[in-house]
Amino acid sequence: MISDRLGITFSSLCICHCLVTPVLILLLGSGAVLSVLEQEWVHKTLLLPVLLFAALSIPKQWLKTRNQTMLILASVGICAFLSAMFFHGFPEVVLTMIGSACLISAHLISLKLSKQANYQRL
Repeated sequence: MISDRLGITFSSLCICHCLVTPVLILLLGSGAVLSVLEQEWVHKTLLLPVLLFAALSIPKQWLKTRNQTMLILASVGICAFLSAMFFHGFPEVVLTMIGSACLISAHLISLKLSKQANYQRL
Protein backbone atom coordinates (compact mmCIF):
# COMPACT_ATOMS: atom_id res chain seq x y z
CA MET A 1 0.00 0.00 0.00
CA ILE A 2 2.86 2.41 0.71
CA SER A 3 4.25 1.89 -2.80
CA ASP A 4 0.84 2.76 -4.24
CA ARG A 5 0.71 5.96 -2.20
CA LEU A 6 4.24 6.89 -3.25
CA GLY A 7 3.41 6.03 -6.86
CA ILE A 8 0.41 8.37 -6.71
CA THR A 9 2.59 11.08 -5.16
CA PHE A 10 5.32 10.91 -7.81
CA SER A 11 2.84 10.63 -10.70
CA SER A 12 1.06 13.68 -9.29
CA LEU A 13 4.39 15.52 -9.15
CA CYS A 14 4.80 14.84 -12.87
CA ILE A 15 1.41 16.39 -13.60
CA CYS A 16 2.25 19.40 -11.43
CA HIS A 17 5.62 19.76 -13.13
CA CYS A 18 4.00 19.68 -16.58
CA LEU A 19 1.35 22.23 -15.66
CA VAL A 20 3.22 24.59 -13.35
CA THR A 21 6.60 24.95 -15.10
CA PRO A 22 5.27 26.63 -18.28
CA VAL A 23 3.03 28.93 -16.23
CA LEU A 24 5.91 29.96 -13.97
CA ILE A 25 8.14 30.63 -16.95
CA LEU A 26 5.44 32.76 -18.57
CA LEU A 27 4.79 34.72 -15.38
CA LEU A 28 8.33 35.05 -14.05
CA GLY A 29 10.48 34.78 -17.15
CA SER A 30 13.06 32.14 -17.86
CA GLY A 31 15.40 32.70 -14.93
CA ALA A 32 18.10 30.26 -13.92
CA VAL A 33 15.96 28.59 -11.26
CA LEU A 34 13.04 28.05 -13.61
CA SER A 35 15.17 26.88 -16.50
CA VAL A 36 16.44 24.08 -14.24
CA LEU A 37 12.87 22.73 -14.13
CA GLU A 38 13.01 22.16 -17.88
CA GLN A 39 16.28 20.23 -17.84
CA GLU A 40 16.19 16.64 -19.06
CA TRP A 41 17.69 15.29 -15.81
CA VAL A 42 14.65 16.63 -13.91
CA HIS A 43 12.35 14.59 -16.13
CA LYS A 44 14.44 11.46 -15.67
CA THR A 45 14.67 12.05 -11.92
CA LEU A 46 10.87 12.20 -11.71
CA LEU A 47 10.41 9.23 -14.04
CA LEU A 48 12.61 6.86 -12.06
CA PRO A 49 10.46 6.71 -8.88
CA VAL A 50 7.25 6.66 -10.96
CA LEU A 51 8.40 3.51 -12.74
CA LEU A 52 9.94 2.02 -9.60
CA PHE A 53 6.77 2.29 -7.51
CA ALA A 54 4.62 1.03 -10.38
CA ALA A 55 6.93 -2.00 -10.66
CA LEU A 56 6.81 -2.59 -6.89
CA SER A 57 3.05 -2.49 -6.45
CA ILE A 58 1.09 -3.22 -9.64
CA PRO A 59 2.48 -6.68 -10.56
CA LYS A 60 2.14 -7.93 -6.99
CA GLN A 61 -1.48 -6.75 -6.78
CA TRP A 62 -2.25 -8.13 -10.23
CA LEU A 63 -0.95 -11.57 -9.25
CA LYS A 64 -3.29 -11.54 -6.24
CA THR A 65 -6.40 -10.20 -7.98
CA ARG A 66 -5.94 -10.57 -11.75
CA ASN A 67 -7.65 -7.17 -12.15
CA GLN A 68 -7.41 -6.43 -15.88
CA THR A 69 -8.37 -2.75 -15.60
CA MET A 70 -5.52 -2.03 -13.21
CA LEU A 71 -3.04 -3.88 -15.44
CA ILE A 72 -4.19 -2.11 -18.62
CA LEU A 73 -4.08 1.33 -16.99
CA ALA A 74 -0.60 0.68 -15.61
CA SER A 75 0.64 -0.63 -18.96
CA VAL A 76 -0.74 2.36 -20.88
CA GLY A 77 0.70 4.71 -18.26
CA ILE A 78 4.17 3.21 -18.43
CA CYS A 79 4.13 3.17 -22.24
CA ALA A 80 3.01 6.82 -22.30
CA PHE A 81 5.79 7.84 -19.90
CA LEU A 82 8.44 5.96 -21.86
CA SER A 83 7.15 7.37 -25.17
CA ALA A 84 7.27 10.91 -23.77
CA MET A 85 11.04 10.56 -23.46
CA PHE A 86 11.29 10.69 -27.28
CA PHE A 87 9.34 13.93 -27.67
CA HIS A 88 9.69 17.53 -26.55
CA GLY A 89 7.18 20.30 -26.06
CA PHE A 90 3.45 19.71 -26.30
CA PRO A 91 3.55 15.98 -27.25
CA GLU A 92 5.82 15.27 -24.27
CA VAL A 93 3.44 17.09 -21.92
CA VAL A 94 0.37 15.27 -23.28
CA LEU A 95 2.01 11.84 -23.06
CA THR A 96 3.30 12.55 -19.56
CA MET A 97 -0.12 13.67 -18.37
CA ILE A 98 -1.79 10.62 -19.91
CA GLY A 99 0.83 8.40 -18.28
CA SER A 100 0.37 10.11 -14.92
CA ALA A 101 -3.42 9.86 -15.04
CA CYS A 102 -3.30 6.17 -16.00
CA LEU A 103 -0.76 5.27 -13.32
CA ILE A 104 -2.60 7.24 -10.64
CA SER A 105 -5.79 5.37 -11.58
CA ALA A 106 -3.99 2.01 -11.50
CA HIS A 107 -2.52 2.80 -8.06
CA LEU A 108 -5.94 3.87 -6.76
CA ILE A 109 -7.44 0.58 -7.96
CA SER A 110 -4.56 -1.28 -6.31
CA LEU A 111 -5.16 0.58 -3.03
CA LYS A 112 -8.87 -0.22 -3.17
CA LEU A 113 -8.17 -3.90 -3.81
CA SER A 114 -5.66 -3.98 -0.94
CA LYS A 115 -8.17 -2.45 1.45
CA GLN A 116 -10.86 -4.90 0.35
CA ALA A 117 -8.50 -7.84 0.90
CA ASN A 118 -7.53 -6.54 4.36
CA TYR A 119 -11.18 -6.01 5.26
CA GLN A 120 -12.10 -9.54 4.18
CA ARG A 121 -9.33 -10.99 6.37
CA LEU A 122 -10.89 -9.42 9.45
